[in-house]
Amino acid sequence: IPAARQMLQGMARARGWSIHISDNGALYNPEDLARFDVIVWNNVTGDVLLPEQRQAMRKWLEEGGGFVGLHAAGDSSHDAWRWYQDNVIRARMTGHPIDPQFQQATLRVEQPADPIVTGLPPEWVREDEWYSFEASPRAPDVRVLLTIDESTYAPGKFFGTPLSMGDDHPMIWKHCVDGGRVVYSALGHAGESYAEPGYREVLTR
Repeated sequence: IPAARQMLQGMARARGWSIHISDNGALYNPEDLARFDVIVWNNVTGDVLLPEQRQAMRKWLEEGGGFVGLHAAGDSSHDAWRWYQDNVIRARMTGHPIDPQFQQATLRVEQPADPIVTGLPPEWVREDEWYSFEASPRAPDVRVLLTIDESTYAPGKFFGTPLSMGDDHPMIWKHCVDGGRVVYSALGHAGESYAEPGYREVLTR
């Protein structure tokens, strides 16, 4: 979280963007949310918003806000807020490899013309904690940008739950929630991820 925060602050400074970083759920009200174009959930995990704050965020997003979710923003701890898991993330995380937790694997760019992944090599080899999901979020209204080749690492099991998703294992995707825009990236558990030039470029776009 600190590494991603530092990256976001540097990104904003370099591009002249205004940025406000806070752990305070009280900002999730109509008046304050109206000041923002994009919300970034930087590895946010757990049940973090009150019911009225959830409703404010939902209305803001559906009416044209932007949302970027980083890594743990998509983990299964958000199941308490089903709308968020089903409509924002669009997938349910089942776990990640345990032994070893961090593995090198090959990512494949599915949409090379998409601005978010433009400039990445067709096959991108890197190390991370690789999330798996109950099912792929792939759908007519979801644009999968990056998938992982499971033959290049060992998904294994997460406390008995098999982690293999087969040939369709997305890692970055985007879609709309009514009038709002969402990008989710399952990459970025280790702080070093946010110093990688390739990943920094992805998040900048």
